Amino acid sequence: MSEYNFIHEKRKGGKKPSHQQTNTNVSSNVSSDLNAEPMKFDFDEIHGMKLKEVVWEVPDQKVRKRRRSQFSNVRKEFLQEIGRTHEEQLRALGMTEKQIDMVKKGATPNGFNVHHKLPIHGGGLNEFSNFILMPIPPHDDLHHLVMDPQVANLQTGAKKRVLIPWSDDMVYVDPEHKQYRTNDENSTKKGSKKNQHTCAAMDPVFQAAFAARGSRN
Repeated sequence: MSEYNFIHEKRKGGKKPSHQQTNTNVSSNVSSDLNAEPMKFDFDEIHGMKLKEVVWEVPDQKVRKRRRSQFSNVRKEFLQEIGRTHEEQLRALGMTEKQIDMVKKGATPNGFNVHHKLPIHGGGLNEFSNFILMPIPPHDDLHHLVMDPQVANLQTGAKKRVLIPWSDDMVYVDPEHKQYRTNDENSTKKGSKKNQHTCAAMDPVFQAAFAARGSRN
């Protein structure tokens, strides 16, 4: 008697998923065994997002319905915010200027999705820190390959330790681009340190101060 009402189905392009309705009858015996270990996976990262252990707690159906109805307005505000503050990240994600303009106006471009890192079904809130804008293909894998297998049969009130894909980013970063960005940052830091040492060696004031410090030791 499953109560995971919104199971994501695979889709292509910018089409919205159809939702598989499941039995919403609630059993009087709700499982809340938090001592059980989360499901094991043969990976600890998916599409550049680390698996993070959380407690998945299914809210009352009315609460879930209310949060879903409120999501549209909060999503618009979230998109406007990242359009204003994350323009470079949106370009790195492959968005055109037209798509970025859509984001600034609070609209989701085709092929992208605002994802709840902790879904509403698991107790997730409509907060910016719980959102990430990402392309549809990796987004759907987060559900199909990681979350759905762990929570598909949970009912209202159930609690379970699960692993969810997590990132602190609000705009998805492709793993390859993230690696390049990390390498660039490391190179910049090394170059900065090298420049500091070079400047110090050439600066007679620095040399005099260093010599004076050495004579005091």
